[in-house]
Amino acid sequence: MRTRPIPPALFAAVAIVTAGTARAQGTVSTQGFGYPPGQISAAAAALGGGPAETDAQSALNPAAIAAWIRPGIYVEYAPEFRTVDANGQSDHTTTSRFPLMSGAITIGSRITAGLSVSTLLDRTWETSRSGFDHFPSDSVQFTENFKVSGAINDVKPAFSVAVLSTLWLGVSADVYSGDNNLTILRTSQDTTVRTFSQQSRLSYSGVGASGGIMWQPGSQLAIGVSGRLGGRLTAYRNDTVLTRATAPKRAGAGITFTGLPGVVLAFHTDWDGWSSMNGLGQPGLLITNTWTYGGGVEFRGPSALGAPIALRVGYQHRGLPFLVNSSKIFESSYSGGLGFLLSQGRSRVDVSLVRASRTGLPGVTEHAWTAEFGIMVRP
Repeated sequence: MRTRPIPPALFAAVAIVTAGTARAQGTVSTQGFGYPPGQISAAAAALGGGPAETDAQSALNPAAIAAWIRPGIYVEYAPEFRTVDANGQSDHTTTSRFPLMSGAITIGSRITAGLSVSTLLDRTWETSRSGFDHFPSDSVQFTENFKVSGAINDVKPAFSVAVLSTLWLGVSADVYSGDNNLTILRTSQDTTVRTFSQQSRLSYSGVGASGGIMWQPGSQLAIGVSGRLGGRLTAYRNDTVLTRATAPKRAGAGITFTGLPGVVLAFHTDWDGWSSMNGLGQPGLLITNTWTYGGGVEFRGPSALGAPIALRVGYQHRGLPFLVNSSKIFESSYSGGLGFLLSQGRSRVDVSLVRASRTGLPGVTEHAWTAEFGIMVRP
């Protein structure tokens, strides 16, 4: 039986870096360490991320958990249906994500404690390539399948304190953990060539800290500002330390206005210092800091189940952190959704649909539909 093993070093190169072309991975959005879902709730996503800094269920501003008012939990499911067009060919991928879970309890009348688990970077992709193995007597064609699944997650215990009746301060720790599982499978139609496979797993751990404020200068206006400092972030292969870097910093601000009857307006901007992750990957990994701008409008719709339906539309534009062939990738997304109150306001169901276009690499475009389903329950 003829076989040519895959070099073990290939796993570290592919699993840590893989900053190759979009055609190599069938994606432009999950290059490097992956795609950032945003750490915001389905309701905020439908509004272009506009209320992210004042939204209790989102995982950006620890001060905003005061808006829970009473104990509750929130879970979200968000499958993405992605299409990449390059060189006249199309590649289709479906990725299932559970990007956010959060909850909070009240401690007296001034303190709220919360916990969220959100996806910082999601790295799920699969692609195949064909080639030839050359032996002394002949050449044999093979097919090689690369599959990666994993993410870097942000576990955030947080506290929010009402220092005034209209002002809340929040602090939280950011505990990063996750892994990437890489499988390479090589097959051939030639029965004299043995099927060969290898698996490798990388894991990540790190820490950071976040802080924020939420201010309501009037009953019709809420302003949120938050930031994050990054601590040490480490990549491991099995129990061996591979690389170290600093977790990404961020700063954001947002405003939500409810002064028009039956209408909510929300806008936000966000800066992410992804470049601090340089050093966690191979030297060929190109990372850039990014800005995000977005906003949307919520209208009070017809009543159902004893409460009005929230109708939402939004738009967001942002950069993605990992370059492809030295080209920056930008994402523009249009969104819409509905919100339903149940059980006399103790529960809420949010359904959002986001259409994203990702461009920046000549000759390559990526489009995606993401359906987001969020459920919030309070006793």
